[in-house]
Amino acid sequence: RPPMAPPILLLTRPLESAHAFAASLDPAALAGVRVVIAPLMGIVGTGASVDLTDVHGVIFTSANGVLHAPDGAGRHAYCVGAKTTQCALARGWRAQQRGDTARELVYSLQSDLPDAPLLHLAGEHTRGDIASRLTAAGIRTDHISLYAQTLLSLEPQALAALDGGPCIVPVFSPRSAAHLVREATGHLAQAHVVALSDAVATPFCQENIARMVELPAPQTIYMRKAVENLCRTLCLP
Repeated sequence: RPPMAPPILLLTRPLESAHAFAASLDPAALAGVRVVIAPLMGIVGTGASVDLTDVHGVIFTSANGVLHAPDGAGRHAYCVGAKTTQCALARGWRAQQRGDTARELVYSLQSDLPDAPLLHLAGEHTRGDIASRLTAAGIRTDHISLYAQTLLSLEPQALAALDGGPCIVPVFSPRSAAHLVREATGHLAQAHVVALSDAVATPFCQENIARMVELPAPQTIYMRKAVENLCRTLCLP
């Protein structure tokens, strides 16, 4: 019998994020798998200008928002997730983590009202209507799109990976989940999908997939652990 092909870890995040996620994984867990990087989304700066003159602070819901924003120079930043908070601290913001989701951040700021106005510095596609919900709660907040998330076609090597045997597919956003399902319908039967949240899992409901792992909370540490566990499990003889 020919030897079985090694499991594949298919990373469809934007290029830099995909490389960073792969680098964060335990090398021992990755030892028996082949990593294929095939971005389904590209990040392109919009060139929007940001005037922080009369702003009390900013909101960051992604590391890309921080990377496309000005340096913090000690200004306040309210962040979603540990990674975004760490990025903001590194760029000179006085950053606080206020939850792991947009909903948790809004609830936290409503419970402990900061001075207004605030700016939500993010991508064109965001979840949670943060600026409008905070403004309605009395914290005047504007949204500035610093980058666009352009959808990309699934590369032939990604379809080959999905068709070639067990394939671990971490998915981080509802929009990328829906796009992956559109691009790969009929090629997901051997996909072991790891979804960051219930909203990310939903687009796969009608699909024939090998396995769905939904994280207990939308945190990168849970995503890393789930992917590492699958890498080890699928490499067992």
